[in-house]
Amino acid sequence: MKKYVRKASFLLVVFLLLGVMTGPRAEEKPESYEALVQEGDRLARMARKENRTEEKLRQALRTYEKALDRKPDSRHVLNRLALGYFTLAEAYLEDWEQKKTAFSTGYDFGLRSLRTNKDFDKLYRKVGFAALKNLPESVRNVEGLFWTGANLGRLAEKKGVMDSLNDLPALVSLNRRVLELNETYLGGGARRTLGSIAGEVLSRLPLTFWQVRSNGFSWEKTRKHFRRSIELAPNCLENYLAYARYYALKKGNEDRALELLNKVIEKPLGTSYPLINEIAKEKARELRSEVLDGQI
Repeated sequence: MKKYVRKASFLLVVFLLLGVMTGPRAEEKPESYEALVQEGDRLARMARKENRTEEKLRQALRTYEKALDRKPDSRHVLNRLALGYFTLAEAYLEDWEQKKTAFSTGYDFGLRSLRTNKDFDKLYRKVGFAALKNLPESVRNVEGLFWTGANLGRLAEKKGVMDSLNDLPALVSLNRRVLELNETYLGGGARRTLGSIAGEVLSRLPLTFWQVRSNGFSWEKTRKHFRRSIELAPNCLENYLAYARYYALKKGNEDRALELLNKVIEKPLGTSYPLINEIAKEKARELRSEVLDGQI
């Protein structure tokens, strides 16, 4: 009997030691919000520059989402997620339903970022989507504004201009506020976007007459948007692509469009906007082929 007790006691000690060695340590803590943000930012930089792969981007998104669990109202993380899901859809996804899910997710994160502003949140609770059309003056979150608009804009493009007219005032409002706050953001991104919207709407006259009139669109202003975006960021190739697609081709000037598209294809990627430029080059090749084949 004593021998059995000694053996049982020995085994109990062994199991307790194993538990100490393999179980969670008392001093171990979950990764902090700050550590997760730092890691997410590192992975996001790699996904945009050194190692541009879908998996790196997805790693960044997963890391940011962990950080958001710890701090749900983090404007920085919400903005990073809005940008990240836009990039995922734009750069890597092929199937429209997958793209739609990513753009919708990015839009939701962007909207959550804007709603960290108390004035906007109060208005949004009252009027919903219409709050984007009449932004409170205190909303000065450039990244939140731009990426909310970017994701919404891609969803609107798929619907087509006539079916997305209800989104138009929100898209214009978001980008005009970005323009007021930081004209240089993302290589003149707000200029580029406003020019693209205006060019698409102007090309559908007279069906879009009211939108043209109420938003003050004109071909001259559209051209100025694109020329200014190129002046601000001559190394951002998407500026030339948008100029070709939404101004030169809409105006029927194929020679000018091809000149701009060739510039996109021939210019180097550079180090300032490598992923944006890589996507722009791919789209420029496709668009040039369509022009040369008489499809446009």
